[in-house]
Amino acid sequence: MKLYTYDDMASRLDIVRQFQDLTDQGTLVELVSQIRPHLRNVIGVTIGKGGVGKTTVATNLAYVLAEEQAQRAKEGRSALPVLYIELDANGNSRNDFGLRGTEFDDDARAFIEAVVADKSLTVVKDARPYLDVVPSGAANGELATQIGKLNSEHGLAAFLLLALLIAQISHHYRWIVIDFSPSDKNNQRLGISAVTHMIAPIKGSDDGVLEGLAALARLVRGIRVINPEAWIAAIAFLGFKKVKGEPTSELINLREKIVEMVVDANMSEDVVMSSYVREAPVLAALCRNTGMPAKELALAASGRLTSPVDGDIVPRPRDENGRYVDSDKAADLADDYTNLAAEVIRQVRQRNKELQVQA
Repeated sequence: MKLYTYDDMASRLDIVRQFQDLTDQGTLVELVSQIRPHLRNVIGVTIGKGGVGKTTVATNLAYVLAEEQAQRAKEGRSALPVLYIELDANGNSRNDFGLRGTEFDDDARAFIEAVVADKSLTVVKDARPYLDVVPSGAANGELATQIGKLNSEHGLAAFLLLALLIAQISHHYRWIVIDFSPSDKNNQRLGISAVTHMIAPIKGSDDGVLEGLAALARLVRGIRVINPEAWIAAIAFLGFKKVKGEPTSELINLREKIVEMVVDANMSEDVVMSSYVREAPVLAALCRNTGMPAKELALAASGRLTSPVDGDIVPRPRDENGRYVDSDKAADLADDYTNLAAEVIRQVRQRNKELQVQA
């Protein structure tokens, strides 16, 4: 694990400054058409409602995708790393990857300067095999304000700053996963403008879930001029009970409601994932507290996780009562994330084929 800096990058602010005239939409559309093909591997995780496991889905998705690339490399096939970025000031990706308080944790200050001040982009290289990370931090709280100021000067082009940054490095990565907060619309617009495929995580079955999904769809439609390709590729469920491996009526009924909502919006019901992540609050808390994604926790619980530092077997994790983590239950949770990731990527690849035909 080390810090790596992409320092040979063109100025993003110089491009944004070309749009002093807010009526110059024709040139803006031309710029967007040039950068979009470089962002087809960018996946965003967000929804218009907090507390639904957004970061948990994003970090586990990035981990599973990186694990796939590592396996490809091991088999002698072509492979590229995965990049994870979080825009949320209160996000927990630093905890999920065990980076909080380490030498790699700068509270996201370098990242903010890269986005709004044309500084070089620094990533935590090999946070896991084939996984680079730009963790969250308190400085992300300043991002919305800075973007708001640039928006007042340069209009919608200001929301392209992250897209312009990522477009210059996307060829280094197989997938780029962006986790962004629903709490601030400037941050959401910035994130949505950079992604092509969006995952909307659903947790709970109250009306707020449906309202959050509708709010996200409205936000996407509102910035079509700077990202005509962004759309919801997957609606993913987590935190729902499984009985003998099958969903209960709560999830079945919720899925039916969402399918109806999706069809009414002229979307394919294929975006509603059949795979889902089971309810496992104790294991979820242990993942965060130990800095291990679900697959890592499962390996550790079965005594098969080795330290990248010395190669020794990592001690089996224990719960708050001192008991060893149930390796079978941990494996079941890890399998849920693996299955969900596979279904999401199938949907993403299908969307990419459609976008290529339309180009």
